[in-house]
Amino acid sequence: MQDMGVCCFAYFVPLGICCMQAKAVEMATQTNAGGGSGFCKPCCCIWCFVCIGAAYNRGKIREQFSIQGSFCGDCCVWMLCPLCASTQEYREVRNRTMGH
Repeated sequence: MQDMGVCCFAYFVPLGICCMQAKAVEMATQTNAGGGSGFCKPCCCIWCFVCIGAAYNRGKIREQFSIQGSFCGDCCVWMLCPLCASTQEYREVRNRTMGH
């Protein structure tokens, strides 16, 4: 709860969780050349496949930053607490890419 702005956005804005995770994946997969997976693909993945898509996106973030975990664990996290999962991913990527 250290970043209330991010938590409030995810909780109160419709589709806030979806948007935050899509932005986190977009930031995590950007290269120095400016390429990345884009915003729409992760967002559609979450929307269409719910926890499976979200777990896939979470795996991409873990892969990018060499964070331990598993697809099964990611599915469980998204099924049990999607708000927590989304804000955790967004803050992790933001802190690692922007130095916060």
